Amino acid sequence: MALAASVVLGGAAWAEDYGTASAPELSAAAIAAVEAEDADELLAVMQEMQSRSMYFFEGDEALCRREPPKVGLLAKPGFNFGTARTAYQTFNKAQRLEEQTCTCPQAARSFEEFSVEFLGVMPEDISETEMAKLREYNIANKNSVYAEYRDFRNESCRDAP
Repeated sequence: MALAASVVLGGAAWAEDYGTASAPELSAAAIAAVEAEDADELLAVMQEMQSRSMYFFEGDEALCRREPPKVGLLAKPGFNFGTARTAYQTFNKAQRLEEQTCTCPQAARSFEEFSVEFLGVMPEDISETEMAKLREYNIANKNSVYAEYRDFRNESCRDAP
């Protein structure tokens, strides 16, 4: 809240300091700028939020909870659903590492998009051949990507939503 007061009182001078503000401070500053009807200040806050790939609206968080649909082989008992989910998350985390962005991994693409891009088929058409490809991908990439992504999140995204 101190940041919010600083935004209202400090005006454009504070805009230079947004790069050091935490994610909750940026959110508070955006609210304060809206309440003060200060379009310039709001623009400065939102530009910083955009540069960090922070969400502007709470509905965006639903993208972070996306999972594979339980269809075809993914709906059958066994480990297929977990294998597909792990590959999907690993693939998206690898992209976030490449982009160096803090936006949650699943916001990158839906599982359907992943399935078509990575496997060449829709989720309901995944066969044992595609499941083997997903297993191989997980074995080759999961541990290294998860460790690298964890380190990246801890160093760069700790305050980001």
